[in-house]
Amino acid sequence: MNYTPEQIAEIVLKNLKDVNEPDVLSLSFDEKCELARNPNTPTETLKVLATDKHSDVRCWVALNPNTPTETLKVLATDKNSSVRYAVARNPNIPVETLNLLATDKNSDVRCWVALNPNTPAETLKVLATDKDSWVRCWVAKNPNTPAETLNVLATDENYYVRCDVAKNPNTPTETLKVLATDKNSNVRYGVARNPNTPAETLKLLATDEHYWVRSCVAQNPNTPAETLKLLATDEYSNVRSCVARNPNYKTQTLGLTQVQYDALKVLLKSSQDETLKTLSL
Repeated sequence: MNYTPEQIAEIVLKNLKDVNEPDVLSLSFDEKCELARNPNTPTETLKVLATDKHSDVRCWVALNPNTPTETLKVLATDKNSSVRYAVARNPNIPVETLNLLATDKNSDVRCWVALNPNTPAETLKVLATDKDSWVRCWVAKNPNTPAETLNVLATDENYYVRCDVAKNPNTPTETLKVLATDKNSNVRYGVARNPNTPAETLKLLATDEHYWVRSCVAQNPNTPAETLKLLATDEYSNVRSCVARNPNYKTQTLGLTQVQYDALKVLLKSSQDETLKTLSL
């Protein structure tokens, strides 16, 4: 009979009472993996599995939300970078361990520290100057990255970093205004998507040379009615379609009721372009 991973873990857990903790390491590789990843596995068992010779088992222990913080601290010094990488992803990792891993020689480990919601602002500030651009990208993605750090990253030489700053909901409006004039269209696209981008900046981006930037402006809930009216005459049907789906276009420009707007969306599915041409009149 072929058991599922969940069934294997359940069977092992049922029989665990009759097994001495050190004997857990004598179980099969699959059984140890399933125990290590199961959130119901007792903490004492996870401590033992954290010493297993197989790095895959130790990785699962490192990811397990039930793993004790003391065990995570030990695994944070594991010789295998994949294990340390897994520790950095654990939502219960203590701050002191995050700070330790922030200096890890492996950039993948530092990336997960940069993205972890528990990473302190001071540590994010340090990682924002990391030599690896992907680490800086992940700092820019972190919703807890402070505004002053995002301001620094907004001038990063790597446009991927600036893109993530442009999308971050914590980025100050003044910084978004600057990024709206970035030479890279992907950065401007990020600004156009940001729900905190001010109306005046969206008005500027509504005239962007790239239609995908204008499409994002058309979808943004902050885009004012006069800008939506302009975009409703855009040469690209995709932009006009986004305008028609913006709630502000319905309430501020078309003056439609919810019932009428719902009927409009049905029409858009069957004859999108022709309907949108009518809307833009």
